[in-house]
Amino acid sequence: MEALAVVRALEAPGAETRLARLARSGAPLRRVLAALAGRLVATRAWDRLGYVRLRDYAVERLGLSARQVQDLAHVDRELRRLPCIDAAFVAGSITWTKARLLCRVATPEDEARWLDLAQRLTARALAREVRAVDARSLEAGGVPETDEDGVEEAPRETVWLRVTPRVRARWSRARLLARRVAGEALSQAAVAEVVAAEVISAIGLDVDPGLTAPFHLPRAANGCAEQGLHEQRVGREHPASSDSGKTEGGMRCALPPYELVDGLESADAVELDARLLRALRIEQRWLADLAPVLLEVARSRGYRSRGCSSLGAFAREWLGMSPRKAQALLRLERASGICPALGEAYRTGRLTGVQAHELIPVLVLEHAEPWRLAWVAHAETVSVRRLEEDVERALVTGRLDPRSLSEDVQTGAHPTAEKSEDECLESQVGTATLFFAAPADVARLFKAVLATVQRRIERHNGRTASESEALDAMLEHCFETWALPNAKVRRDHRVFERDGWRCTVPGCSSYRNLHNHHIRFRSRGGPDDLWNRTALCAAHHQRSVHEGIGRIRIRGRAPDGLRFELPLATYGPGERILHERAAEASVLRSGLGAQAERAPGVEGSR
Repeated sequence: MEALAVVRALEAPGAETRLARLARSGAPLRRVLAALAGRLVATRAWDRLGYVRLRDYAVERLGLSARQVQDLAHVDRELRRLPCIDAAFVAGSITWTKARLLCRVATPEDEARWLDLAQRLTARALAREVRAVDARSLEAGGVPETDEDGVEEAPRETVWLRVTPRVRARWSRARLLARRVAGEALSQAAVAEVVAAEVISAIGLDVDPGLTAPFHLPRAANGCAEQGLHEQRVGREHPASSDSGKTEGGMRCALPPYELVDGLESADAVELDARLLRALRIEQRWLADLAPVLLEVARSRGYRSRGCSSLGAFAREWLGMSPRKAQALLRLERASGICPALGEAYRTGRLTGVQAHELIPVLVLEHAEPWRLAWVAHAETVSVRRLEEDVERALVTGRLDPRSLSEDVQTGAHPTAEKSEDECLESQVGTATLFFAAPADVARLFKAVLATVQRRIERHNGRTASESEALDAMLEHCFETWALPNAKVRRDHRVFERDGWRCTVPGCSSYRNLHNHHIRFRSRGGPDDLWNRTALCAAHHQRSVHEGIGRIRIRGRAPDGLRFELPLATYGPGERILHERAAEASVLRSGLGAQAERAPGVEGSR
């Protein structure tokens, strides 16, 4: 019996084989998502839902970036005119990586030749062939290439720093100030670039960063142009769908909810939002099934059996997944081992990928164990923007109970603003970890500036300086440079200063073109008192409040008693979701949502 068990074990497919099969089974689902994203971009449905930017809608509602949505929409547009490549992708004959590459160069006249080439070559070799003829490639001076998630594809490095809790808190403050200076939300990598550029302008560089390109301040991605409507059903009759409920290694494959693209041309904004949420919930279940196998392959280095030198290369070649997405799945899977409630909330769709990853920094702290369940519950009831701020404040102050943060907002108390940084952090000792991933040239620039500041401090003080001390000096210079020349705030700017120089609509990322909005209109007798005024971006103020496009109603008293009524949800103080409208009502009435939920092979098991 033991010998038989050994033989069966040897004959059983390895984890990397099971993972590749499971990844291919998700192709039809990804095609449905592309069709939904194509319709979303073509109709600019987010405008009718109270969002003035695709980025804000994508992050808040879908847990995706604007570029991911735009990339899905672009592939949908191209595949509608390339039926052979479309069918091959849905059948799992080519990966998402190869399908995206072919969409850059294939035409209806030569798609058969490109498809044959894609099935014979590796993804890396196919990319070389595409670059050779793609007029938009970097070699031709066009736009940069993007990875499988639509993100600009450039070498990236991770910067790791061991700093004091005080410096970690000051970095958070610098992020807020940098956003105001830039007039938009910035990633940690973008903040590092802004800080480095500010310091360079004052002291120069002692160390050659080995830059391959000049640094620049990143700007927000432009909205995608309107695109055509879906003209045909997405692979509905393809034979691959007949066995999509089969299991691979005890794991269920994702059955595409084709019903979600039925009548897509007539779906309004609310229904389209509901269909997107349904499809993304199914994809999250599929990814939750895929993540443990991916972790198994990473630990055993099983990707080497497929001729790949790294997990990232294996993910791109065999899974059709970008290396950064594979690493994000691994990070979420490891965090779920520490906090199972996080993994369950992601798998069931109660949290999006963005929300889950925002929680990880606080959940993995050893002394956060008593509040982990509370954090997961908190994330389900607040906007993504508020969640990001609450996590940042918890890391800065060491107050890890999310309920205390909510109480601060409801009572109008803001301890981090009323106390000095040292007072907020006096209970914290030891060191904290500060890390971020950035384009290679930005990472090298930041490290070069940090090394320069260290050397200057050492020459001045005659002793060794730590990275934490150098970063502290860099941030101090930025604070002095970015501070208002006059501490006295102009009367007409008091509302903007109080509201953090940003739009107060939940989910809005705008720091520009701010208007002073009267909650109770002056035409209706509203006073000019501060409690009756709040900061809104020009787009929300003019289009959503006054013109009624994506209607928003604002009630209550500013700043901590406001109630925002959006088409999809009502938010109370602290951007807490008081009521989420039945956005899926039209889907449920038609039975499409129920069919998708009941589809065999979707539920999967961990």
